[in-house]
Amino acid sequence: MSRYNPRYKNGHRRRQMRARLKAANTCCYICGRPIDYTLKPPHPWSYVVDETIPLARGGTLTYHNSGAAHRWCNQVKGTHTLAWAREEVRRILTGQGKGTQTRPTAIPFTAVDL
Repeated sequence: MSRYNPRYKNGHRRRQMRARLKAANTCCYICGRPIDYTLKPPHPWSYVVDETIPLARGGTLTYHNSGAAHRWCNQVKGTHTLAWAREEVRRILTGQGKGTQTRPTAIPFTAVDL
């Protein structure tokens, strides 16, 4: 017997929204850079749908509340506001401010030698 998973509650509507935003072929609405729609998850620059007002904060899954984003930008945004996320992504990517993270493309991939 399978348990209820809330992430699949809006499955059909989310798939429709993904297809609609992908057909628009827009840039990331958080960082403004182009999205490579051929990249597959979990690549940090792959395509995801992000809600301007998160569902966790009372937002809805509508076209006007959604936008195309990079997976990494969406993870930085979390449940914060869009203005905060844009500023934080810009700060991280330019390396400004105290205690900044490294750029997502600068993180080395390590292999385990067995």
